[in-house]
Amino acid sequence: MQAFTSIRNIIFIISGGVLTFVILFIFAKRQITRFALRSRRGPHVPIGADAKKSLKKEIERRIEAVPRIVTEPRLLSAEPSHYILEPQQPYHYRFRAVDDVKTLEEEIARQDPGLRRRPRESLRSFLLSSLAAPLDGRGQKLVHQFCDTYECARHHPAEFGDDEYRAYSRLLLKLLDAARLLKSVGACRGGSPRDSPQRRPARLLRPAALSALPGANKLPVLHNQYTALENMPVESKMEDEIIRVPVRSPTEPAVKAPADETAV
Repeated sequence: MQAFTSIRNIIFIISGGVLTFVILFIFAKRQITRFALRSRRGPHVPIGADAKKSLKKEIERRIEAVPRIVTEPRLLSAEPSHYILEPQQPYHYRFRAVDDVKTLEEEIARQDPGLRRRPRESLRSFLLSSLAAPLDGRGQKLVHQFCDTYECARHHPAEFGDDEYRAYSRLLLKLLDAARLLKSVGACRGGSPRDSPQRRPARLLRPAALSALPGANKLPVLHNQYTALENMPVESKMEDEIIRVPVRSPTEPAVKAPADETAV
């Protein structure tokens, strides 16, 4: 009897150990599967498992393309909403600043359909390349100020209220005026400003600079000398210089050209 009791206790101990091991194994397997599914980016259920190989590849290709789809929609409706009450929420001006960029992009695309900014493209580089022609190279500071204010409105935790938005709107109006000149500038230069690099137009010598030159009143008469002031590509260091091209007077005798020594 005592031997039977000892055998039964041994069986209970062994069965309890096996049961504990099975429970721990099942629990560990469930936890591992749970963490694996949580860290996995794909679907939990295999999609297209019973489909053809070509169809399955197409389904997987389209699913993998979803994270690369990016869009930048408008944040506020164009129509006045009765849900926005006075005083306006602090983020309202930030929303308007982001939507104003979409307005500027639409104006640029309307003037030149070839100029469209992709969602992942930098706004600063897009404006510098698109508005280079109408701004004539002198608007880089304006573009940088606008982009800095836009980034402040979108990302900076500092306050962006009515005063900041008014300053932002003034910069926006200047860029909109420059964008409206894209069509005329593109027609004059025969192409989009992003197709090829453009040169700045040459500056002409100002008449006021001529009057301030020493001896400007002693210029010779027109039939003896010609002052090349029109359509002359001068630099800033040449603004105080006058190029004189001698013109032969009708009364002067013609000078015979020297004979060509190589002529036969």
